[in-house]
Amino acid sequence: MKGPPPPLVAELSALGYALMRLLLAQAKEVFAKEGFSLLQAEVLRLVREGVDTPSHLAEHLGVQPSQVSHLLASLEEAGFLERSLDSGDRRRVHLHLTPKGEEVQARLREAWLLAYAKHLSRLDEGELLLFRDLLKKLTEVGRG
Repeated sequence: MKGPPPPLVAELSALGYALMRLLLAQAKEVFAKEGFSLLQAEVLRLVREGVDTPSHLAEHLGVQPSQVSHLLASLEEAGFLERSLDSGDRRRVHLHLTPKGEEVQARLREAWLLAYAKHLSRLDEGELLLFRDLLKKLTEVGRG
């Protein structure tokens, strides 16, 4: 199978990049209103989803472990996160959201979904379903 024409690839690339920048800027704004940086909000989301060690967190975020250490310290100091030693390997640390962290993460998630829904409201139901299906197809390719 022959690939898509290069001019179309270039146009889709530019549009994809523009959408990515738009959504990133929107996410930063939404989280800042709640008093969080994008990275802090992402840490809370990832820990909520089961990323429970600092090393895995650094991998997911694409940052150095020292950056994760500072993020975790600030979130722990604010009472959103707890670190506990692994009972089987005292060198390993596990991360858990506190009830306060669970509450704020849910609030951040809701604020983000409302902001994202505003962008999606430009599409009708058929376009939304097509967009969903196309995103699924594109992200499946990325995994395989």
